[in-house]
Amino acid sequence: MAVRNNVEIVILAAGASRRLGRPKQLIKHHGISLIRRLVIESRKANVGDITVVTGCEHEKIASEIHDLKVAVFYNSEWEEGQGASIRHGLKHVFSMKPTTNAVLLAVVDQPFVTATHLKKLTDAYLPREKMIVASAYSGTFGVPILFDKFYFESLMQLKGDKGAKNIFMDFRQHIIEIPCPEAAIDIDRKEDLDNLE
Repeated sequence: MAVRNNVEIVILAAGASRRLGRPKQLIKHHGISLIRRLVIESRKANVGDITVVTGCEHEKIASEIHDLKVAVFYNSEWEEGQGASIRHGLKHVFSMKPTTNAVLLAVVDQPFVTATHLKKLTDAYLPREKMIVASAYSGTFGVPILFDKFYFESLMQLKGDKGAKNIFMDFRQHIIEIPCPEAAIDIDRKEDLDNLE
């Protein structure tokens, strides 16, 4: 598989989805679980290797994607929040591939994000530039989001349930926004799930 600029994908799939009441990773939409769908789309993007960071329901999630040949990393500190998953996922990637130039972070609860968009993010990235390539939607920007290795140290210092937003807000001038209106649709509560088509 051709690797685009040494970019690796990290899928954050460790949370318990407390607001929803059940792990969203295993929810099926159009006959496929959200975690399996995102792994498939990530593979179709033809970017690089994929690491799925698990926590809650690790065994069920790993079983759901076992045939897709991706790395599954169990985050024993998953209850700490998303910061821990980013931190551990990045450490895992960098330990396996220290030449990694950038990491693309994706989450399972955006069911309409496709391989096409993931490819657009990586195509916009230029190695050796202090770039953050973010998805733009609903007047803001966020995940899926690509970080150049310049930010790896900051990402690996994340604590608690804070994601990477504080980091990219501190470096607003480095952000390239790629429109992705479909990323605005996410699943946090039961009503979000009920409204999916």
